Amino acid sequence: MNNIEYLEITEKKGPFVFKDRGSKFYGYAAPFNDLEDFKSMIGHFRLTYPKANHVVSAYRDQPQKNQTFCSDDGEPKNSSGPPVLGQILQHDLYNTAVFVVREFGGTPLGIPGLIGAYKATANGILLECEKIKVTPSANYSVQVNYTDERWLITMIEQHGGKIKSTSYLELISIAFTIPLSTNEIFLFKLKNNKRYVDLIISESEKAD
Repeated sequence: MNNIEYLEITEKKGPFVFKDRGSKFYGYAAPFNDLEDFKSMIGHFRLTYPKANHVVSAYRDQPQKNQTFCSDDGEPKNSSGPPVLGQILQHDLYNTAVFVVREFGGTPLGIPGLIGAYKATANGILLECEKIKVTPSANYSVQVNYTDERWLITMIEQHGGKIKSTSYLELISIAFTIPLSTNEIFLFKLKNNKRYVDLIISESEKAD
């Protein structure tokens, strides 16, 4: 799994409106969750803009998959989808989808005009988006005796981890994340010390 920090947008944004020779381009950006949600949003824009001729779309998935997709949706080949995807890549964003809805204004823009319009719309909406830096991490849930609570908390802090929750019952249960960049040495020390009672680990693509 990729352990390098990366950028993603925080929430859906739009529309950013771009106009050229009567045509209107409405740009939207949204976090990419899954393909079903992505397709659902395309359907939503078709209903929202019944006069639209095209709903061009593109996305870039999470870093460990690094899958990309774009669609011209009836525009001339490579005149719209690739320029939109190119802006996601230019802004170095992951887990991000961009949609550009076009209402034709009566005057053909030509291939260069289309490329410029879709690029400008995608860039415009991405500039408006709030972005966060994400640290890929591993999720932990560890149970320890009360006498070992301070030892575990110190271990977590020393390796850049963040505690998510703590519960105090017969044993202390601590849920936390450790950056993948320090996870290997953390896990080695944790298992080598053997002061925990129970240990659950699940890798996560990011830590908030």
